[in-house]
This record gives sequence, C-alpha cells and structure tokens, in this order.
Amino acid sequence: MMLGIESWLATANPAWRVGLLSHQAALLSTGETSAQAMYRVFGRHFKALFGPEHGYFGAAAAGEKTAHQTHPLWGIPVYSLYGEHRKPTAEMLQGLDYLVIDLQDLGVRCYTYLATLLLALEACAENKVQCVVCDRPIPFHTIEDGPIAEPEHFSFVAPCALPLIHGRTHTEVAQWRGADFIAAPIQGYDERFTFERPAGLPEFLPPSPAIRTWETARLYPALVFVEALPQYDVGRATAMAFRMLGAPWMQGDTFAAAFNRAAVPGVCAFDFTQSAEQGAIRLHITDHHVYRPWITTCTLLRLLREHYGEERLFAHPDARPAWMTKLCGGEAWRM
Repeated sequence: MMLGIESWLATANPAWRVGLLSHQAALLSTGETSAQAMYRVFGRHFKALFGPEHGYFGAAAAGEKTAHQTHPLWGIPVYSLYGEHRKPTAEMLQGLDYLVIDLQDLGVRCYTYLATLLLALEACAENKVQCVVCDRPIPFHTIEDGPIAEPEHFSFVAPCALPLIHGRTHTEVAQWRGADFIAAPIQGYDERFTFERPAGLPEFLPPSPAIRTWETARLYPALVFVEALPQYDVGRATAMAFRMLGAPWMQGDTFAAAFNRAAVPGVCAFDFTQSAEQGAIRLHITDHHVYRPWITTCTLLRLLREHYGEERLFAHPDARPAWMTKLCGGEAWRM
C-alpha cells in the first residue's frame, strides 16, 4: 500500500516550489512526517507549511486559535489556518508552484479539516496555484449517516451539503465539489469500506489531541454533541476521550442498562462510574458493519431526556443549543 503523499512524491520534480498543508499526524511508511519527506525531496524549494485547527504541531486545544510561526529547523513560515485567517491568502501562496494537502481526516463533516480543505482549494483556484490533494484511509469510508447540512446553516463545522458522517476521502470530497486539483489517491488500497484500520499503515498518531486511537475516531461523531452540552463529560483530557459519557447526576449502571435495552445497532454500553462525584458509561462498538453514529446520538439524547429531564439537557444553563444546530448543520437534533 502506498499513501497518496508517497505516490505523488515518487514522481515530483525537486525543482518545484512547494508548500504543504498538513500536521504531525501525517506519517509515511518510512516513519517520516509528510513535512520531513517534503523537506528531504525539495530542500530549499520547500517554501511554506500550513497548519489546520490544533496547529501544524498538533498541540492546540479544540477551538484554540493558533498564530503563524517560523519552523525551528528549516526557517520557513508555518502559517496558521485557524487564527486570523482560515483561508490561505495570496501572500501566503505567493511563489508556490504547488500546494500539497495531506491531512489525516475522519470523514466527519464537523471535524474542521473538511472546511480547511475546501477553503484551500478555493484559494489555490483564485491564485492560480496547483493544488495536490493526498488521500489517507479514514474511519468511515463509504458510510453516510446523519443530517445533511442546510445552506442557511453552513459554517466552519458545516461547510457544505454533506451528511454529518460523509464517508469521503479528501480526493473524493474535492471531486464531489468539482474542484480543479491533482489527485493523489492511495495505491493498492481496497476501496471497499474497511471496518477497522487497514493493516500495513504507519502508526496512527492523534490528528487532534482528543482523537487518540482509531476506535476513538469511530466513536467521536456519536458523542460530539456533548460540545453543545458541556454539563456532560466525554473525558476529552483523558485516554477515554469520546469513549465515555458522564455527569454528577448520572447513574452509570441504570443508564447503561437502559441504553442496552434500546438495542442500538452495533454498540453497547457499560457502567464506567469511577467516583462518588460522577456516574458514567463507556461505549463499545460490537459490530462495525451495522454501527451508525447518528442513531447512537439520537438514542443517547432521548434517554438523557427521559432519565434526567430537559433541565439537564438543552434547558440547562450551560447548554449551547445554537452550537448543536451548527454541528448538525440544521435543526434535525430537535426531536
């Protein structure tokens, strides 16, 4: 198997002037990051790095703005696309023959690398810079689930009319969008949906601080709604990020039992209570073939309402219903 960035580099001319939109999670089979491989191939013709949300070095928290900086070893600019600018400017792209995009994405619309991809494609078209889009395997390839974003609710977490789980790699998104770009697909990859991370790939590094494992990436869209309900805990700062759900008033054993009685396809719950101050459940995918995150989300919201009332859901003083609408790209969450 050869990743998109590897196949493109194999035919690249070292004299091209190039920039790279990527992050430290983008590893090659050699163990190098995409940026290290670009520097090895292009040397002084490697002109600029661009970082998405969480920054090129992947250290910033969710929603934390990042600033431009200079790479400590190579002396090239590292432009932030999650700060003052979210779209590359003409000045950032000046002098480039190619902008290469190599991001580990999930296939989930509200994960902001989708919006960054679309804005970078627009910027390249406007500034007559060739854009190379490199593919990596994603946890939801070919799976579509959840509401389609409505134009009146487009935002950075709902940038286009795709379902919440859209299941497209970056080249497939760019093709769907009708963009002018050079595709660098994966060579030797079985394009049928893969329910677990394909063998033979480089180590999975977190594409954002809370997405620590492939399993976390699969559960993330089922629990991302908690961003709109901060009174609940998904263990974001722990090894169990987006794999558990807790609150001071939750009874983990009874809530897990109720969730399991609901017979949600492909997923079950276990009591995960670890202290007297907070009850919790842990979710576990039992059948990747039938698991659908949006069904899981809807079941959790219904059960939270039934067990603890609207005053501990969207009527809670900390709740952010407007953010829930943004995440969903509309009002489909109101049941």
